[in-house]
Amino acid sequence: MMVTAGSPWGWFLGYLLLGVTGSLAWSGGSHIINGEDCIPHSQPWQAALFKEDEFFCSGVLVHPQWVLSAAHCLQNSYTVGLGLHSLEANQEPGSRMMEVLLSIQHPQYNNPFFANDLMLIKLKESVPESDTIRKISITSQCPTPGDSCLVSGWGLLENGRLPTLLQCTNVSVVSEKVCSEIYTSLYHHSMFCAGGGQDRRDSCNGDSGGPLVCNRSLQGLVSLGQAKCGQPGMPSVYTNLCKFTDWIQKTIQAI
Repeated sequence: MMVTAGSPWGWFLGYLLLGVTGSLAWSGGSHIINGEDCIPHSQPWQAALFKEDEFFCSGVLVHPQWVLSAAHCLQNSYTVGLGLHSLEANQEPGSRMMEVLLSIQHPQYNNPFFANDLMLIKLKESVPESDTIRKISITSQCPTPGDSCLVSGWGLLENGRLPTLLQCTNVSVVSEKVCSEIYTSLYHHSMFCAGGGQDRRDSCNGDSGGPLVCNRSLQGLVSLGQAKCGQPGMPSVYTNLCKFTDWIQKTIQAI
């Protein structure tokens, strides 16, 4: 499924999700709500996806030549920025802009609706690790309710504006029972929920494909959420990466 460059989170899905509490929007990157500027380069695995120099999604460096992102972020062509803190800095020191060789969506993406939302992006060359660019390992453990995790991205802020600097916030994992009750017929075992606390911390539009890091490992990718981000009792949905470790490893080894 292709998305419109620059606004992959602009699809309003309420009409598709009868029976789901509230209206949902596909978060072509949810925005970080009630977060703060990340400590510069504290998330050195964070990637930024650009279409004709316009930021539209995030990703995560999981191998010297591979970036993981949400499948709904797929484009015909794009550039991957690594080592970035500011999106406005012209060739920020320690950053690299990488050309893409190919993108591979999970074969079961969108089957059922919006499930299995991940893809692998192979860069044209390997990236040496540095102070500003580093890969992160993917967890083999599935999320535990109550775990505190960090989500980061350049998506929308609470004031509706896009930030210049990478934003970070902590959210807690929600139980499968609560997640499935909120997202009803949309819920799939390839998903899990986090956020929805009274502190209103959340990911939001523009954060799609970005990392959710729990216990120093990559636990999830920003996938989708409510049309209005940061609502108490309304967590956002993340791709449940513990279900995909075999596919990720085999794809990287085979190509």
